[in-house]
Formats: sequence, structure tokens, C-alpha cells
Amino acid sequence: MNEAAAAMPEPTSPRWRAAVSEVRERMRDLHGVEPTPLRPRDIAAYHHRFGIASGWRIPVDFGEPDPRQIDVLIPAGFPRSRPQFGLVERPPFLTWPHIERDGSLCLLANMSEIDPDDPAGVVVRLLGKSCTLVRELLAGAIVERDFQDEFLTYWRYDRNVADGRLTSILGLERPSREISVWQAPKIRLLGETEVQVADWIRNRFGPDALRRPRLERGLLMWLDRPMLPAEYPRTARDVRVLAERCGGDVPRLLTDLVSARQDSIVTAIAAEGRFGPGIVSVTIPTPRDTRRVRGRSTAPLFDGFRSSHIPEALLTRRYLGTTPVLRDEPSRADARWIHGRGHDPRTERLMEATVTVLGCGSVGAPVAVALAQAGVGHLNLVDHDELSWSNVGRHPLGAPSVRRNKAEELAAKLRSDYPHGRFEAFPVSAQAMLATDAECIGESHLVVSTMADWRAESRLNGWHCRRGRPMPVIYGWTEAHAAAGHAVAILREGGCLRCGFGRTGVPGFQVVEWLNDAGTTLEEPACGAHYQPYGPIELGFVTSLIAQFALECLLGKVTLSSQRIYAARHPFIEELGGRWSDSWVREYPAQINGGVIVDREWPCSPCGGCRSQQRQLAHPRLADSGAV
Repeated sequence: MNEAAAAMPEPTSPRWRAAVSEVRERMRDLHGVEPTPLRPRDIAAYHHRFGIASGWRIPVDFGEPDPRQIDVLIPAGFPRSRPQFGLVERPPFLTWPHIERDGSLCLLANMSEIDPDDPAGVVVRLLGKSCTLVRELLAGAIVERDFQDEFLTYWRYDRNVADGRLTSILGLERPSREISVWQAPKIRLLGETEVQVADWIRNRFGPDALRRPRLERGLLMWLDRPMLPAEYPRTARDVRVLAERCGGDVPRLLTDLVSARQDSIVTAIAAEGRFGPGIVSVTIPTPRDTRRVRGRSTAPLFDGFRSSHIPEALLTRRYLGTTPVLRDEPSRADARWIHGRGHDPRTERLMEATVTVLGCGSVGAPVAVALAQAGVGHLNLVDHDELSWSNVGRHPLGAPSVRRNKAEELAAKLRSDYPHGRFEAFPVSAQAMLATDAECIGESHLVVSTMADWRAESRLNGWHCRRGRPMPVIYGWTEAHAAAGHAVAILREGGCLRCGFGRTGVPGFQVVEWLNDAGTTLEEPACGAHYQPYGPIELGFVTSLIAQFALECLLGKVTLSSQRIYAARHPFIEELGGRWSDSWVREYPAQINGGVIVDREWPCSPCGGCRSQQRQLAHPRLADSGAV
């Protein structure tokens, strides 16, 4: 068997065989000669992740004295898997962008051009794009631009340490400044201040993680542009050059860190690329002598001097000399990155917001989680009840929290999941909260009530009205089986909660009516143990409705008291023994198929709550004169 035949592995399937044959014939027609098959050692030169099974080497004329060669690489999963292309004659790695260490060309933007029914067409189109890329690299116009646009990618190729522990909660904005560095076995954390770092560590790992703190000082350097690969620091002296390039106080800050005589100096280096800011890190270890005295390394920093008497200028020169540095990239865990990868304009406003959630049950807890995920920076969680086993199936908390207070357990979970936020628990009833800590509620930018308790919510509404409704309050509840869900936002303008309810707490507008008591609450074999029959899937539509409405209120998109309603699909309601209410059919005749969300005006009538607000506006002292 000759070498060319040996280069073609046994076909993996008839389809693969047919696709490869079609590609070979198309290339033969285009070039006028039979393409040269790749040898096994040529295929082995490419990274195993591609799963290359076959290929050909094609000469391409780029206007140079000699043609360059491009390898057409066919993976085992072809034609469903994307073909790859490699440049044989190429400069050293990281001289040109878009070329991997093994010579394969990075054409990620063209992944959508895979048509399994036209394998030859796919190869020809991508081969053309590969040739265009090489021509642009030879011309040089895109080299610096693309290295800088995607500078994090190329830094990753060249880093010499990546233990996965380095994390950053730094705000990626100018200026250059001193930072705090937490060094621990579980994590190395870069933060703005000692307080911020300690709070984050406590939230994420618990208070025990702070028993043996190891805080050091570090430096964040902002460059005027991203580094090119040739500028990546190799030694401590290179870091000093970067500090001088930054100018201002940065060289002095670096010198101050040398004077602190830490075991190492962590420098975070940030720059703004076309697609946003990025951050990398360089750690300068304490210089060590390669000579060994009695089996131990010597410290060349102080040769000829006692450590306390060495001149600072000489210490700096020795520290920032030829010592090799450790290049790494921190994982970003700052709020802007977690909530929108730095491109969500709402994040900063939401991080400054405080929301109080009254009721952390199967409705309130998912709403609180959604608000934390959206980026709300401060949540007060209020609930006096404990989690029971019957709650677990439709609650974000699981078995470890059973027989524990819902508010405290939910706050602990959110602190661990989102350690940059502030989550406080109040294991009391809403009535007790209003009686003893009403100011905490009053300082909120939004209150969300999911208590489904008319007495408690009526009292909250009275408190809200007597104070002139200074912040929005959202009331959320479900109808039976979660066949419909309601979110009512009560703002300064428009009706209060009581305007849309009867005296006994019956809503003035219902979506579903139930036949034969199908919509009544169920009861456990115990006195007073009533519950609503619904599961977590159908409940998810309702909690999302409430959370979205809450977000809109926080962002100032809701200016008048209003109602938002979710109605389930009609077959779901029918199956459970329900039908649309006359009110729903009258107001929304086009929505009788269900599966919709509608906005509705909230009634405004001269109810008792509104009258108390009018009295308060006329006599402001009345708001503070009586019990809530």
C-alpha cells in the first residue's frame, strides 16, 4: 500500500464517503489536478479536538515568489461537522491573529455556513474565506487591530499559569489605583477595598473563611490600549515599563508595593477594546537566587545589606528586575459582568436599588431570586414561617432548609449565589415588620407583597397610603391552580389596593370561574391546613409576570397604578373544570384562547385608603401620629 492510500482512513459511513468524494471531485475541477492527500503525520499535527480523518494540501498563489499551501481538513463527523483549514507556511505563533498554535485558521464567524446537503459548496466557500484571511494578514492592515479587539483570547494562549482560583470583583473603569488581594487556598480575589473583599468572601464561603485572612495590596493599571503579544510582560522589569507607560501615580504605586515587601505583587492590567473592557493579571514573585546555601534558596534582594537598611531605589531595581512573572487571567465576578456581561445599561441602576419582599413562599421566593438574578443590589426578605417538606416541590429552597425560617435560608442562599449583593432576612410577619421596623420598608425603592393575606395586605396598603405612597408597592397573587396570575402596582397616582377589592378581600376582577368547587383551596387532614393546588411549572408564568412588573417599576417605566394579568391556555383551564369569567370575556373577547399577558387599568374610587391619603396630604403629621 503506498503512502497516499494509507493517508485516507477507513470511511466512517457511506455518507461520509460520498461527501469526501464530492469535495475531492470539486477541488479537482477547480485546480485541474488531483488534490494531494494528507499523510498521517500531517493530520496528526492538528489538534485532536478537530477529529480530523482526512484532507488534502492545496497550493495557493498569494502573489509571493513561491505559493503557500493550505490544508483542507475533513473531520470524522463531516458533512455535519465543520471542515477546518490550516496554513502550512506561517510565521511564529502570535505573529498573526486568527491562526492557532497548530496552524489551523480561526473562522468562527462562518460557522453558520455549514450545509450538510452541500458539502463541496461548504468547503469551497470556506476555502475562499481562508484565502481572503491570509491575504489580509500578508497586507498587515488587520494584524494590530484584531490582536487588540480580541486581546483576551491571545493573552490566554500565552499565559503561563491558570489554576482557576483567580477572580476579580473590580469595577472595570479608570483610573489606575491600588487594590486589595485576598490570598487563600479556595480563591485568590481581586477587589477594590479590604471591606469589599471581606464582605464578598463572607457571603460566598461563610464567616469561617475570614478566620485566617491573608490580605495583600495590589495594583490595577489602566493602559491606553490593549497590549500586543510582543508587549506581554515576561519579567518584572517589563511590568515596570508598563507602569511607566501608564504614567501618573502608577510608577509610584508600584514602587510603594515593592517597599511593602510582600511575598508577591499582583498587578491587574486593564484596557478598553472595541467590544468593551478586559482584564488580565501579572504576578511578580519575590526574587529568588538560583544558588542554594545549605539546601535553601538565598534572597538576592538584600545582598550586601541588612534587610532594614537597603536603599529603596536599589530594592526597587532588584525587585523589578529579571525575575520571570506569572501571567494569568482573572475570572470576572463583578456585578456588571454577572448581570449582562458589562453591556446591560440597567445594571448600575438596579445595583443601587433596595427592594423589600414581604412573603418568601412559593410565589415570593422565586420573585426574589429573579430580582437578584436581574441585578437588584439589596433585598430585604420578610417571612416568619418555616419551610416544610410540602413546600419543597415548588420553592427555590430544598431539603437542607426544611424546618428553618424561609427568609433566613433564602437570604443565605442568595448571599452565596450572588456574593456582590446585599440580602437581609427578617424572620417576622409583615404586620410585625410594619409595627417595629417600618422605616426599613420606607427606605425601599420598591415593596413586593406576595403574602396572599388580605388582613396583612390591607394593613400594608393603609400604611402606604398614609405616607403618600412614596414608593411603588406590587401585590402579586395567583388564582386557583395558577390558571391566572395577577400583579398590581400601586403608585402615587391612581387607585390604591382597596380600590380593586371588596371589603372582605375578594378581587373585583377574576379571570377564571370554577365549576363544582374545582377552584377551591384544598386542605390537609389537619385543622386550617389549606393550600392552593398548583405546581412549579404553571406557577413559573405567574412569578415571572410579577418579577418583570417589579423590574419595570424600579426602572421608572410604570407611572400610574395598574394591573398585569397572566391567563393560562384555555384547554388547561377546561381540563381542571374551569371556564372564563364573564368579566374576562367582556373585556378581552379576542383572548379567549388564553396563554396571554394583558395590561389592565386599575380602578380608582374614593375608598377608605385613598381618603386616608388625602387626609395625610392635608395634615402631614397624621402619618406619624397613630399605629400603622
